[in-house]
Amino acid sequence: MTRSRQVRIGLASAALTGLFVWLLSSGGLPLVPAASELAAVETSGIALAGALMLCNLLTRFLRCHYLIAPLAAVPLRRLLVTNAIGMAAITFFPLRLGEFVRPALLREKGGLSAWAVTGTVGAERIIDGIVFSLMLLAGLTLAPPQTPLPDHVGSLAVPVWLVPRSAQIASLCFVCAFGLMLAFYRFRRVARSVTERCFGVFSPALGRRVADIVERVSDGLGFLTNWRYSLPYLAVTLVSVGCLALALDVLARAAGIPELTFTQSFVVLGVLALGFSAPNTPGFFGVVQLALYAGLATYIAPGKVAQQGGAFVFVYYVLYLSTVTLLALIAFATEMIPARRGAVTPAR
Repeated sequence: MTRSRQVRIGLASAALTGLFVWLLSSGGLPLVPAASELAAVETSGIALAGALMLCNLLTRFLRCHYLIAPLAAVPLRRLLVTNAIGMAAITFFPLRLGEFVRPALLREKGGLSAWAVTGTVGAERIIDGIVFSLMLLAGLTLAPPQTPLPDHVGSLAVPVWLVPRSAQIASLCFVCAFGLMLAFYRFRRVARSVTERCFGVFSPALGRRVADIVERVSDGLGFLTNWRYSLPYLAVTLVSVGCLALALDVLARAAGIPELTFTQSFVVLGVLALGFSAPNTPGFFGVVQLALYAGLATYIAPGKVAQQGGAFVFVYYVLYLSTVTLLALIAFATEMIPARRGAVTPAR
C-alpha cells in the first residue's frame, strides 16, 4: 500500500471517528458514563457476560472449519490462530481492511488459494447478515417495540422507527445476496465465460486473469451445497449467536436494566450486527455505541437509555475490545512456541 493511500485511509478514519464523537456528544449519549453508574454494575454479571462473549468468538472461529474443509484440510491450531488474528485486524484496522488478513494468512501455494478463502469470507458475511436480520425481525415480532417509538435516541434526532425498517431492508438485501452467491456457485462456468468475454473486450489476457479469479473465488462457496458442512456450520452459528444474545441479556441486568428480556436482547444484537457490517473506524468506535443505544431505545425509556444504558454500552465495548485483544495476543504467543505449523493439504 502506498504512503499516499495510507494517508487517505487515515484521514477518512479520523473524519469518521470525529463524526461519531460529535454525534454521540450532541445526542447526550455518553462515551464514558458517570462513575456512579459504572460502580453500580454488578461484577458477577460482567464476568459472566465476558465468558459468554469469549464463547461467542471461539465458536465463530471453530465454524470456519466447515467453510474451509471442502477446499483443504487445515490443522485446527492454525485455523484458530488465523481467525483470532484476523478478528483483531477486522476490529482495529479501519474501513474493514482487516478482511484481507485471513485469506493472506491461510493461503498456501499448492494447498489453498487466497481467492478461494476470500470466497468463504464473503459467504460467511452474507450468511451472518441473513441470520442476524431474520433474528432481528423475529425479535421485533415476538417482542413488539414500545409505543409510540421515540423520535430521538437520547437527544439525537434519529427516529427509532428506523430500527424495524432497517431490519426489513437488510433482510431483503442479504437474502438477495445469498441467492446471487448460490447462483454464482451453481453456474460458475457461465460466470467464468461471461467474465472472460466482458473483460476480454479490453484485453484477452485481462479477461482470462479476471475469469481465473472469479473461478477461484467460486471454489470457496463449495460448502453451500454440501449438507455435511453447511448444516454443522449453521448449527455452530446459532450457538454462537445465542451466546452473544445471552451476554447482552446478562449485562443489561447487571447494569440495572432488568426489563430488557432475552427476546428483546435479540433485537439489540440484530441492530448491533447491522452496525458491525458497515465500514468501520478503528475498534468500531462509534458504530458499536450508536447501534447499542438505538437497540436499547426500541424498548427502554429514553432517560434510562442515557444513564444505565450508558454503563451497559461502555462495559460491552470494553469487554469486546478486551476479548478480541486477548485472543489475538494468545494467538501471537502460540505462533512463537516452537511447534510444527501444520501443512495445508488440498481436499480430495
